[in-house]
Amino acid sequence: MLHLFVLLILSLGFASGQRVAVIGDWGSDTPLRAKVAEALRTAHAAQPFDLLATLGDNFYPSGVPVQRFLDELPKVKIYPAFGNHDIPALAQQLKLFGLEASYYTFKQGNVQFFMLNSEDFSKAQQAWLESSLKASVASWKVVALHRPLYSSGLHGGSRSLRVAIEPLLIRYKVNLVLAGHDHSYERLESNGIAHIVSGGGGAWTRGFGVVKKESLVRRQGAHFLVLEATENQLAVSAYAPSGEVWDRLVLTSRP
Repeated sequence: MLHLFVLLILSLGFASGQRVAVIGDWGSDTPLRAKVAEALRTAHAAQPFDLLATLGDNFYPSGVPVQRFLDELPKVKIYPAFGNHDIPALAQQLKLFGLEASYYTFKQGNVQFFMLNSEDFSKAQQAWLESSLKASVASWKVVALHRPLYSSGLHGGSRSLRVAIEPLLIRYKVNLVLAGHDHSYERLESNGIAHIVSGGGGAWTRGFGVVKKESLVRRQGAHFLVLEATENQLAVSAYAPSGEVWDRLVLTSRP
C-alpha cells in the first residue's frame, strides 16, 4: 500500500514549485493521528515538503505541547494557526514555534500565507490583515485560520468572521481559505473564492449537518492536504492516510 501511495504522490506532484502539507485538528493521542503522521512521512520521503502548516487545535485538550506528536511529523518547519484548544497554552506554543504573535504572514516561493487567530479576531488584526493583503505581490494568496467562514459541519461557519474578513478576501483577490474546527473535509466556494475545511488531522471525526449551498465536496474521516504551487497553478489535494485522493482542486492564475 505504501508503495502505491508513493507512486500516487509522484504522479500528482508538480515537477517544480512549492509543496506544502496542511493538517488541522491533529494534536490528539489517537490512532488516527498516528496514521496521518505516518502518511505524511511517506509522502515527504517520496517528494519532500517545503513546510507544514496547521489549522489549529495543535494539542488537545488545553494546548500544552506534546513533543512526541511533533517528532512523528516530517522534519520540516511548522507554521501553525491556533484554535480554541490551543489558547490556554498560547504563550507556550508561540515560544515553541518561534513566533512573536498569534497572527502573521510568510512567503514560500510564489505563495503568501496569512495565518490568522480566529479565536481573538480584533480590529487590530483586521487592520493588519488588510494592510498585509494590500502590500502582497505574491502570485497566490492563502488565508489560514481555525474557524471556517463557511461549513456544513457541526460547528458551522462563523458569521462574525465572515462579516469581518470576507470583504477583504474579495477586495484583495485571495485565492484560497483554509480552516479546521469541524472534524471533516469540505470544499466550498463563495464569491469566486475556494474555501476548504480540513479538520481531520488526527482527532475524532464527525459528519455533517445542514449542507450549505456553497458546499461542493464533503468527506468524513482522517486526512491531510497537500498544496502545490507554480507561477500559474495552485493545486490542493486531500489525501486519506491510505493514499486515496478524496478531492483535488486546481486553480489557475487570473488574468
